[in-house]
Amino acid sequence: MSKANAAICLLLVLLLAAALCLADVGAAGEKGVVSNVQEYVTLRSEPKKRGSEVDRIPLGGMVVYLGETEGEFSCVSWHGQSGYVMDTYLKRQPREKGTEITPDSAMTIRLNLFLTAFSDAGFDSGAAFTMDAYRDRELVDFAVDTLFKTDMEYGEWGDSNARVNGRSVQDLVTRWFGAEYVNLSDTRYEYRDGYYYSYETGGRSTGGFAVVDRVEMLSESLYRVGFTTYGAGEVWKSEAVCALSPDRAAAMYPWSFNHSGEAIVDFHGHPEDEQQWTIRFWFVQKD
Repeated sequence: MSKANAAICLLLVLLLAAALCLADVGAAGEKGVVSNVQEYVTLRSEPKKRGSEVDRIPLGGMVVYLGETEGEFSCVSWHGQSGYVMDTYLKRQPREKGTEITPDSAMTIRLNLFLTAFSDAGFDSGAAFTMDAYRDRELVDFAVDTLFKTDMEYGEWGDSNARVNGRSVQDLVTRWFGAEYVNLSDTRYEYRDGYYYSYETGGRSTGGFAVVDRVEMLSESLYRVGFTTYGAGEVWKSEAVCALSPDRAAAMYPWSFNHSGEAIVDFHGHPEDEQQWTIRFWFVQKD
């Protein structure tokens, strides 16, 4: 073998070895096992090597992926804590079906409302965010949108704008999501003197409402929620549609552009305390 051919073969071997050493990245909701370490890997507060330490996950420890990778790190959940681990030290496991549970009607409505409230922020393929980062704005906007769409008697309409009295926004957010206080001025609308002003011509196209199809328990605090959205671009009443069954929703909105998807819901504390939920979205278009 010539020196040139030997060099080429060596290069191919090195490239193959590098490919085999690439991180085994998991998708949200899948599990990963800590590997390639002697004792433990550090769970960090941010996707940086110098990020502060949240916990130490021992060799063989099982984590659940919460979202897409950020550089060399993946966001994961470990024993009720979330943080970032370098992908090099995680080995993705085959996707498993969680323990299927049947939430009662009250919990189903709360899940539907919660998912629906984030529709415009998250119904894009690969979208991922936490409730802590979006909570006030999305919940306030959702309540104001509801007033504009369903309680027309509260609205005042001018030539170039419209406004709605926000006196019931906090009550709606508390009743629907259990949030006893939100920043009412954290909104995409102009907020002054207790009114929300809209300058959006033609109104706002809604991403639809969500109806939960199934709930699977992945770990002590993590749940995989399968759902479908209905009524995209149409007018619907929040509390009414969120009590619908999947079959009934499909029959009522057969022509809307529907999507199906999954969400990972991380219950920090009691599952009925929505203020403690952390949620990650990722979506697939329905066939």
